[in-house]
Amino acid sequence: MNTTIKSVYILFLIILAGIFFRVYNVNFDDLWIDEIATFWISNPEYSINESFKNHRSLEQTPYLFNYLTRIYFKLFGYSDEIFRYISVFFSIASIFSLMFLSRTLENNNSYILVTFLISFNIFLISHSQEMRVYSTLFFFNCTSILYFFKYLKNNKNNYLILFFFISFVSILLHPFSFIVIVSFVSYLFLLLKKKRIFKKLYIILLIISLFFIMYYYLDALNSLGVPTWIKQPELKFFTNFYSSKFFGSRLVGVLHLLILIYLLIIFFSKKNKKDYIIFFLILMVYSYALPLVYGYLFDPIILARYIIFVLIPIIIILSHIIFDLKSFQKKIIICLLVILTIGNFITEETFKQTYKSRSIYKPEFSKGLKLINKSKNFYYNIKIKKNLLYEEAWKSAVDNYILHISKKNNLNLMNYSKSEGYNGPIWEICIHDLNEKNCYVEGQIIEHLKLNRLELILTK
Repeated sequence: MNTTIKSVYILFLIILAGIFFRVYNVNFDDLWIDEIATFWISNPEYSINESFKNHRSLEQTPYLFNYLTRIYFKLFGYSDEIFRYISVFFSIASIFSLMFLSRTLENNNSYILVTFLISFNIFLISHSQEMRVYSTLFFFNCTSILYFFKYLKNNKNNYLILFFFISFVSILLHPFSFIVIVSFVSYLFLLLKKKRIFKKLYIILLIISLFFIMYYYLDALNSLGVPTWIKQPELKFFTNFYSSKFFGSRLVGVLHLLILIYLLIIFFSKKNKKDYIIFFLILMVYSYALPLVYGYLFDPIILARYIIFVLIPIIIILSHIIFDLKSFQKKIIICLLVILTIGNFITEETFKQTYKSRSIYKPEFSKGLKLINKSKNFYYNIKIKKNLLYEEAWKSAVDNYILHISKKNNLNLMNYSKSEGYNGPIWEICIHDLNEKNCYVEGQIIEHLKLNRLELILTK
């Protein structure tokens, strides 16, 4: 088998594995609380105005993602069984997008290592099975970078148009996408010093930046603001930079971080430095620095999932600098990264579920509602912590999901708050995420059932 055929075969197996682990058991868990919000907001039974109002009552991000999800439900039916396939689709598409980006940057086998690292990245796989904006955000940011470099290389207008459209969508998905835009601008200033001028790109980025500033300024006047529960990272964050979350464990994360630092030292020790590595270094630094600085000056805003796109520069820098090393050194580091990635991956539930029962991590709504239905006490109340922000919106979102499960499973359940004249026993549905795990209720407790991240308390 010649080298080219062998490389294609390996690449095919890597991509196949990446797709498999994103699709396998995607609907094993019920929805968790943030997914329930998305499911409620994107319900096509609501008008656009009602949907947007619901969005405003719970979300801090723009409406675009929930609007697109609403269209998806309009086309394929409103069901939690197909809900997560949007995230799955964009996560799989991201494998190809990052692979093509790597291939565009350098014509060597670094793209195979890039594809391997993204296909088996446990953080990306985990978010691919959650119906939130983050997998979609990752794809659009990655594809925006892809067409940015395609334009720099070929100067074709069709690449510029695609870059503008994709970048425009990305900032309407999440405000943190502006970090990528700022990185483009900073990198173009560096190219300007080298007499490489791209006037059309400057104009496009200026238009996008002005739109971003105006849109988010006006949006801020009516939005909920930043989440109040986010805390500014503690000192130990600076020894890890979310690497433990991105790569699966603290040990594996620290080793990835040390390898990255080692490779950057090698990169800066060379006289001839590849310009594109500088861009990814800028993006990586900005992804951490800008949210942290904002948090110190105003309100904390940084979370690992908010800067999910930082994995793009990390994976590109790791893979591309490695392939500039001498043969023996290159093989050693590649083997180390492969062993670390696979070694950690086989300890994760994503892999272990292929040969044994999968553990449950999200609230067991379906099981709980079926237990209520069997009890012959059909009335329930959604318990929400007193004075919780957006209490009524959360009650509506959870009730929407409960009604959907009930309809799907032919359950005969009744929301006590929507009933009149009933004085019998009531099931209090206590979701840990909305009650800080405090499920205390007043009155006589007849029965108390504890499920994963959910408690059912029959009271009288």
